[in-house]
Amino acid sequence: MHAKSNASKHKYIIRDLGYFLKSLGISDTVIALEDNLRLSKEQSLKIEMFFSSYLEGLPIDYILNESVFYGNKFYIDSRVLIPRPETEFIVDWALDLQLKKNSLIAELGTGSGCISISLALENPNLKIIATDISNDALDVANLNVNSHDVRNILLVKSHWISCIQRESLDLIISNPPYLKPNDQHLKDLKHEPIIALITKNGLESFHEIAVQAISRLKSGGKIIFEHGCSQAYEVSKILKENGFKNILSEQDLQGLDRYTHAEKL
Repeated sequence: MHAKSNASKHKYIIRDLGYFLKSLGISDTVIALEDNLRLSKEQSLKIEMFFSSYLEGLPIDYILNESVFYGNKFYIDSRVLIPRPETEFIVDWALDLQLKKNSLIAELGTGSGCISISLALENPNLKIIATDISNDALDVANLNVNSHDVRNILLVKSHWISCIQRESLDLIISNPPYLKPNDQHLKDLKHEPIIALITKNGLESFHEIAVQAISRLKSGGKIIFEHGCSQAYEVSKILKENGFKNILSEQDLQGLDRYTHAEKL
């Protein structure tokens, strides 16, 4: 088992080093063909920094300052969470709603902005307000908004949607902090911003958002949460207690309850 584990680890190191070298403009073909590959001083220094960061456990997305989400590249650093593939489901779900032109969407806790920007790129007729309480996160989101040249997103510093007027939204999206301070998964997330990961009891964010959301949504407006795989029941209960109807939880590709959506009637 130990040998197999090491082999797997080495495979990922080689893969990630390949990604990094390509970011420096050094292809696999060049490495294979040139026995005495000459690197510039800058390239050598960056490779040394790569190994130093990698051995410290820094995720490859942070080393490269790049992550792919919904087929697009986003600038990423340790001020924001690394986008997860399972979060792409939210973009699919929102697009499947086929919202009317100029429908107003709010994404709460936008982080890097990858959800809002993906929606904006897929449907430029939507109007999107992306909020975050973190100035650092909004700085990263702004970099990504500018790099993708999207014009239908407004970035706002706000505690969830306290900045938005009543009965104005068609859709609310949020992947808020949902880990407890003692959650065992945190040991694997030590390089990611703690403000985006934990809340007092794991459910506090859902309570706060649901209370604000029910008054900000139009009649017929919808909300979708991404949450922990064991939180579907609690999140559904919170939505029900705050007046939401048609509550449904859905699974990710691993068969885990990961999303819950509801409607304001």
